[in-house]
Amino acid sequence: MGQEGPRPEFLTVCRWEVPHRQEQWWPITSEYVQLLWLPILGPSCIVLLQRLDLLIGEAKQVRTSTEELARSLGLGHTPHRGSLLDRSIDRCCDFRVLRELIPGLIEVPRELPPLSSRQLKRLPESLQVVAHAQPELQRYRNETERRGRLHQLTATLANLGATDDEISDQLLRLGYPPERSTASSRAYPVTSG
Repeated sequence: MGQEGPRPEFLTVCRWEVPHRQEQWWPITSEYVQLLWLPILGPSCIVLLQRLDLLIGEAKQVRTSTEELARSLGLGHTPHRGSLLDRSIDRCCDFRVLRELIPGLIEVPRELPPLSSRQLKRLPESLQVVAHAQPELQRYRNETERRGRLHQLTATLANLGATDDEISDQLLRLGYPPERSTASSRAYPVTSG
């Protein structure tokens, strides 16, 4: 941001509701941010974003001391401009993943955008492969979660005393294909909890 002098002793953190287009944006705590934004922003910026996201939660705004925030991130605290916390905030603002409206008033988004093609080219080759496979990973994750729900529903119905045919009928009504509507998951009953 290029401001002169130290930041105020206290920061006010608000939510930045960023309107975005059709593309998928990624929660600050997601694997995408951890794997792909980290080499672009650096670890202190990622940890700062995650901490601010956690601090704000669902509140309209929170207030935190710069000393407390810096020390909680392992950045130490120095009251002069150019501290590690200041540099991390400035870097996040430079990359437009944080906004500092006035000195000490910071907005943090819930999600970060996908990396630009220029940013993707800066990644190590192994991470470029991960970035290009991300939609496939998402589909795999969705299918894995769906299978987990199928397993839990099947086991719950079996624990309630439903027959194999009743379980199959119920799962079919819920949109699960018949070939997966078997009572084979009775071997893994769901415990109450």
